[in-house]
Amino acid sequence: MRHPEGNMRSKLIRGTARAELDPQIMAFVSKHACAKKPLTPMRVGIKNELGEVYRLILADGMIEMIRADKFLMSIGCIEEVTDEFDLVFRVPSDKR
Repeated sequence: MRHPEGNMRSKLIRGTARAELDPQIMAFVSKHACAKKPLTPMRVGIKNELGEVYRLILADGMIEMIRADKFLMSIGCIEEVTDEFDLVFRVPSDKR
């Protein structure tokens, strides 16, 4: 059975500040969004400039997670080591 391409969801973490790059991140997620709940949710955490996880992307499977990984790296986000998520990225705090 073939999974529908582009199955991602996003959750904002209450009480945290959104990153400056959040509009770009949300545009990407919206482009790959699907109303269905992911069958194999891969959790991608996004940290804001203060280092707080403010958004969680649920990607359906490895291919969607790799798609999110490539996008986040292309906009300058930095991958960090984590045991809490499948991937975690930090938005750069200085764009000099």
